Amino acid sequence: KDEEEMTFMGFLVFFDPLREGIIETVQDLGRLGISLKIITGDNRMVAASLSQQLGLGSRILTGPEISRESNEALQKLVRQVDVFAEVEPNQKERLILALRKGGCVVGYMGDGINDASALHAADVGLSVDSAVDVAKEAADIVLLDKDLSVLKQGIIEGRKTFSNTMKYVFMSTSANFGNMFSMALLSLFL
Repeated sequence: KDEEEMTFMGFLVFFDPLREGIIETVQDLGRLGISLKIITGDNRMVAASLSQQLGLGSRILTGPEISRESNEALQKLVRQVDVFAEVEPNQKERLILALRKGGCVVGYMGDGINDASALHAADVGLSVDSAVDVAKEAADIVLLDKDLSVLKQGIIEGRKTFSNTMKYVFMSTSANFGNMFSMALLSLFL
């Protein structure tokens, strides 16, 4: 039998650094009352490293642990845990639904085929222009750049618009109420 020798040539390391400014953006979102949760199919150790770099909680829930939890227990866990690793596509949707049933408004950002059901399940599905077609079609909003600071600006402007709309509604309701009251009073005399 011929035996082949294997020669060690070295290691190949893949490293995907955080985007510049992402830590500040996550902190700004937190100040706006928005919590970030990571849901990934990646290994627990990769998710832990990312979580540590972003300053998120250290507790990680994995896909096998999620599958053992009841829906009611999961509703409580999703509020306490910030990082979910080794998650299967159907579990992403289950996590989104658990957050929604727990009273959270959920925005989900995904760019792969396996994110389509979670994008549909979220209150607001977000994708990026470089995502697969299925993800872009499932999303409510498609960002032209993978940058969460765009979301921060959108939230700030959306809140301003909502506040101005409510001011208008209250103003016009009070004006109309005064007009209706005056007409009703006048009709009694006429």
